[in-house]
Amino acid sequence: MNLVQLICTDLDGTLLDSRGDLSPGSLEAITTARRSGIAVVCVTGRPVRDTLTITRRYGLTGPVVCSNGAVTVDAESGSPLLCRGFDPAECAELLSVLEAGLPGLIVGIESIGGLYLEEGFAQLVPDCWPHQPVSAARTVLHPDDPVVKILAIHPDLTTQALERAIVDLVGDRLEVTRSTGRFVELSARGVDKGQALHWLTRHLSVPPARTAAVGDMPNDIPMLRAAGLAAAVANAHPDVRRAAHVVLPSNDDDGVAALIRRSLR
Repeated sequence: MNLVQLICTDLDGTLLDSRGDLSPGSLEAITTARRSGIAVVCVTGRPVRDTLTITRRYGLTGPVVCSNGAVTVDAESGSPLLCRGFDPAECAELLSVLEAGLPGLIVGIESIGGLYLEEGFAQLVPDCWPHQPVSAARTVLHPDDPVVKILAIHPDLTTQALERAIVDLVGDRLEVTRSTGRFVELSARGVDKGQALHWLTRHLSVPPARTAAVGDMPNDIPMLRAAGLAAAVANAHPDVRRAAHVVLPSNDDDGVAALIRRSLR
């Protein structure tokens, strides 16, 4: 039996190369792993629709975790398996606190149904995910479309400064992290990639000690801490490399494939 039975991998900067593609070598490694009884699950900060576009492009099946652990869906059908987000009243109140405490803040709302960014967000992040522009984020809050993540950016603050300011305002009520160096991501309390890995172990009946996780940015650290084997790609953020047991080749050098080969020994 393989020592590792579940590998959780981030997408951008980890499984995908610098062009945003899955290399033939990495795809072949995933196929080999699955044939050998190792589940390979993508765990990403990307929205559901954007993630499914990628998994379907490469024929990936099984569960896929989106929105930093808030939503898990079946890759083939898109049907939700798990959703942990904000209720509309809680989200509206949090937005009020953030906007009052940080004048000039620009936010986005990520729900099951889509991604909605306030005017100015896309100008600061010109290559951001496909989205619908809105004048005010609170206008899209709806009880039938749960909010799973809030995105925040400020034209006058660095990402690190904005993250610290948000933690000072509402840090005890949210999970505050980032998957890029350009904006901050806010999830409901207790929602992160580490909790997603724990849920996957129960869903797939895999002992936690037989798991591995690989990532590149701070939002991946809870997942690495939850895994039996924590890995970082060579291009990872310094904090991620420090949290890892092993550093793999970069995302452009098929680092995840190297982890799979190691797990098949």
